[in-house]
Amino acid sequence: MYTDIHSHVIWGVDDGAETKEETFKMLREAVADGIDRIICTPHVTPGVYEFPEEAFQEHFREAVEYIGKEGLPLQLYRGAELLWTENTPRLLREHQVATMAGTNYAMIEFSPTDSREKIYDALQKVAGAGVVPIIAHMERYPAIGKISQVKEMKSRFRAMVQINARSLTRKQPLMRRSFFDSLFKDGYVDFVATDTHSMPGRETCMTAGMTALRERFGDEVEEKIRLMPNVLLGEG
Repeated sequence: MYTDIHSHVIWGVDDGAETKEETFKMLREAVADGIDRIICTPHVTPGVYEFPEEAFQEHFREAVEYIGKEGLPLQLYRGAELLWTENTPRLLREHQVATMAGTNYAMIEFSPTDSREKIYDALQKVAGAGVVPIIAHMERYPAIGKISQVKEMKSRFRAMVQINARSLTRKQPLMRRSFFDSLFKDGYVDFVATDTHSMPGRETCMTAGMTALRERFGDEVEEKIRLMPNVLLGEG
């Protein structure tokens, strides 16, 4: 079974599920895809746009009730995908934005146009707030394209790397293919997650992604990544 640490499954709070029915459908699809734990990570832009916290809590509660009513073998946890802003470190220190399942790990998203210097500066500030940054879908950032850069981010800022499962089922651009493969071969990927939305082409695909991972990089790499979410859920 798999733990999905990146999911936009809760309706009405971001660009993920739009309706309750879509959320319930996505929960059923997650179970069918071999997922038994989800950290719900709605988009949050700290200190810039107000997050609909009350709606999230109510919809999260209804999703948990639905799981219980239907007897689905699935657990939900609270998280967030934090788009980097200069407010992020302060709000993390003040516990004003959600971390991953209440831990000192936070998922940080960047713009594809952000420079390496901006990403480094952001990671340094998040780490300085006493939080371990998890870089969301790192394959999307052209500014990070060398293993030496990833090694530096991990050593200096304790950064962790999340890759989308769908990226494992698709050919990477030729210029980044070697880098992408080396991330897995050299052990720099910590998490594979779905980043699922309700829209076509963004459905859950954890089993397909992890199967491709195992076939390309071996059982040992697959097992390490499959078990890594336990660190976020107090089981590591």
